Amino acid sequence: MIAKDKKKHKILFFLIALFIFLIIGAVILTLRKHHQYDFIAPRKGEIVEAIYGLGKVKTHRRYEIKLGVMTNVKKVFVKEGQFVQINHPLIQFTDSKIFHAPFNGTVTRIDFHEPDVILPHVTVMTLEDLSDKFIEVSLEQEAALRVSTKQKAHVLFESLRGEKFEGVVDTIFPKNDEFLVHIKVQNLGRNILPGMTADVTIDVNHRQNALLIPLAGLSNGQVLLLRENSKKIKVPVVIGSIDGKWAEVVKGDIRENDRVLMKKEME
Repeated sequence: MIAKDKKKHKILFFLIALFIFLIIGAVILTLRKHHQYDFIAPRKGEIVEAIYGLGKVKTHRRYEIKLGVMTNVKKVFVKEGQFVQINHPLIQFTDSKIFHAPFNGTVTRIDFHEPDVILPHVTVMTLEDLSDKFIEVSLEQEAALRVSTKQKAHVLFESLRGEKFEGVVDTIFPKNDEFLVHIKVQNLGRNILPGMTADVTIDVNHRQNALLIPLAGLSNGQVLLLRENSKKIKVPVVIGSIDGKWAEVVKGDIRENDRVLMKKEME
């Protein structure tokens, strides 16, 4: 009898311990699930939607010397990198007149020298006005559809940290199945030269006092909300502008006291 009682007590103790273990495990699991979420309140504020691209510095005034016949270089009057005034002599070919600079500019290319043979339609020399520069950006179709003239743009050169240049969209047009945007930028320094690249941001939409929710909480056109009494509900929403972190709610039952649930990123 004593042995049976001891065995019963052991079984009972085991069952109680197992029950306590299961309760603790359930509590831990619930807490872990709880801490897998961030709770972010909707807010009213400003949102700027932007399009990003890689731009290249170019010049508006560019003069290239090419010939339609085969000839030889007779005399070169300038050097690469030389700044010349308008009407300064540039180059002369056999049996031809001297070519002069049509504007003040810098000689950025000389591919032939005395007495090289020049083939037809080959660029011999290039003159550029480095004081009249702009930024050219090639965009995908989806981005180009959002861009229009006079939109604000921001230009940042990686090596010039902390210095941002402001500009506006001057033109947008197609070229060889590309969609090109020209950005007019004020005060591009002398050290910023044609061919250099820059990160370009174009502001395509700007909204004040918009109802905003975290973009990370949006999934398949719905958000998971924590409403009063800790009740979780899914609410469909229509989104307007997006700035990479926040999204504008155009339509949807989002209330001031709601909390948007979104999963935490794994560290």
